Amino acid sequence: MTHLERWKAALNRGSFDRLPRFYAATREFTESLEKYLGADIDSILHKQFIIDLRQQAGSEGNIEPKSWSPQYAGPEMRKWEDGSVSNIWGSRQKLMFHRGGKGAYTETYKYALEGDLSIADIENHAWPDPDWYDYTSFIPALEKYPDYPFHVGYWAIGWFSWEVRGMQQCLLDFALDPKAADAMTTKIADIGFEYFKRLLAAVKPYIGKNVVAIHIADDWGMQDGLLMGPDIFDKFYARHYRRFSDLAHSHGLKVEFHSCGAARELYPKFIDVGVDIMNPVQTSAKGMVPHEIKAEYGRDLCFSGGVDVQQLLPTATAARVKDEVKYLIESLGKDGGYLIGPAHNIQVGTPHENVIAMYQAMDEYYGI
Repeated sequence: MTHLERWKAALNRGSFDRLPRFYAATREFTESLEKYLGADIDSILHKQFIIDLRQQAGSEGNIEPKSWSPQYAGPEMRKWEDGSVSNIWGSRQKLMFHRGGKGAYTETYKYALEGDLSIADIENHAWPDPDWYDYTSFIPALEKYPDYPFHVGYWAIGWFSWEVRGMQQCLLDFALDPKAADAMTTKIADIGFEYFKRLLAAVKPYIGKNVVAIHIADDWGMQDGLLMGPDIFDKFYARHYRRFSDLAHSHGLKVEFHSCGAARELYPKFIDVGVDIMNPVQTSAKGMVPHEIKAEYGRDLCFSGGVDVQQLLPTATAARVKDEVKYLIESLGKDGGYLIGPAHNIQVGTPHENVIAMYQAMDEYYGI
């Protein structure tokens, strides 16, 4: 089977030769893997690991590496003397290191609409324009790789709200100023809906071929429970997620939704708003038990991810990694409906041997 045929067969629960697989890692880990194996990442992924999704290059850590996003083509972002840069939301970001000079991620630390907020402040804010993207920018990749599946776009209503306002203040707004909270989420959802409309129009010739899904995200789970309750989901987010899903489904595309953490309690609501694929199935979080999730939601949802990057890959033996991968194939992957890979970006310091073992286990299971 081609990579595209395999993706379509497995995600539609048809007959397939093996489950499709993907790779997700920070730039730092990827560069270390290239040095360890003495090969470039493209060769590693597509000759050694036999990955089924082509990866779009990312600037810092290949966040959501399965999804291809249009290139930014808007105004140049302001650069500050301290090395920080303004983002599209008008907030300031800088590169921060989380592991003694390693573990680099770009973090927002000064927010455009922090402090007291009125509806007028939201209406008058300098919001990003959907015109700021070149929606044709990755069409050459679609043409170059017709036998690979592509997930396209990236939009996060909650996370992008936090980029404007700050997480703590957004959470307070839900309780103390729900009208402002609703205005904020609606504004960001409206921009995202237009973004997806334009993106799907640009890639229309490839829909039904190798463009197979859109990607949306918001982290609803913490390590041991929900970050926000089901009532917040229903009141502020559900109708917007449903708009995105309806748009994708009207084009014959699936919807992949990224939510880290213990998000299992919300899976029925994700199903209700039209999500088809849940990612990343963070099995290290409370209640995220693969065989239980498959039994409970496998008729309505496909799954993506599952291989733990918090404890398993960093600390286990290669043999233990292989055992877990085979368990995931037999649980989440039973009868299809599963795209297997890391449950987030593999972090710098993870033993290379364990990552190699992860993909070896997939080969061994299918006798490759």
